[in-house]
Amino acid sequence: MSDKTLGILCYIDNSPTMLEDFSWIYKSWIYSGNWRTSDLVTVCNPLVYDQLPNESGVVRIAKEPVAVAGSRWDGYPFINSIACLIGPHTAGLASRYTHILRTDADVFLTHNLVNFRPNIAVHGRGRYAERADVREKIVEFANRHGLNHHGVFNCGHSLMGFSDQVLMFLDQQNTVCEWLLDEEFKEDKGQWPGWCMNVTTMYAAELVANHNWDMFLKLGYLNMLDYETVLWSNIAETGVLHIHAVNTFEAHWSKLAFRGGLYKNYDLSSLDISIVKDYCHWINVTPVDEIKRLALYPE
Repeated sequence: MSDKTLGILCYIDNSPTMLEDFSWIYKSWIYSGNWRTSDLVTVCNPLVYDQLPNESGVVRIAKEPVAVAGSRWDGYPFINSIACLIGPHTAGLASRYTHILRTDADVFLTHNLVNFRPNIAVHGRGRYAERADVREKIVEFANRHGLNHHGVFNCGHSLMGFSDQVLMFLDQQNTVCEWLLDEEFKEDKGQWPGWCMNVTTMYAAELVANHNWDMFLKLGYLNMLDYETVLWSNIAETGVLHIHAVNTFEAHWSKLAFRGGLYKNYDLSSLDISIVKDYCHWINVTPVDEIKRLALYPE
């Protein structure tokens, strides 16, 4: 077992925006102090392997994407964030870490995660099943496949728990994704915010969590991960662990607004990094060398 007890597991594809996303989780992992107690486990497209930091706390595992032209996942690259995390290349993580946090690259970690190692599953904040017709579709699908659904919707995308359980969850999630693609979205991709192929991985996560009720939801923490980057919450007072970038032009801090150039003249002196939205902005604009200096990160 590693002296670091948490593996923060994500997939990095060959994409400039995803590499930029990775810089956020990487810099926040350092600044928050999580580098002392966890590793960033980056399963990645082999083409970006050498573009990721070659450091002791960053575990790089090369894996070809599954969403390629002519494959069953052609046109749905989001599956790489699940399917590429399971197999012989990650099986050893269960003996290396007590806990795994499965997440995306476009997140920001806080100091509240440093020593947080719960004995029950921790779920994110989902917004994929807000409509009644979507919820009905999920339950109908569960019934058709003999999956138990206990009425817990929107249980999020990110997941933290005991390592062996998270790896098992990912394997089942991938299987349910295959069922959804083959039966629900092969001909009709649907349209957001209705029943839609774009959130297949999230539907599958909810189905797996509900089916494995005793392990993941009976005593699980809900809405603990994936806090939105636009929130005004105080990080220390509210215990925010993990913040997920949102797509909006209407509020600060947003990755869409950032990439659209709307923050170029932002008054950085106004940022209060004890607040979620300002913390994310500050992490984004602060050079990694400065963050390493502030965090006493070893060179």
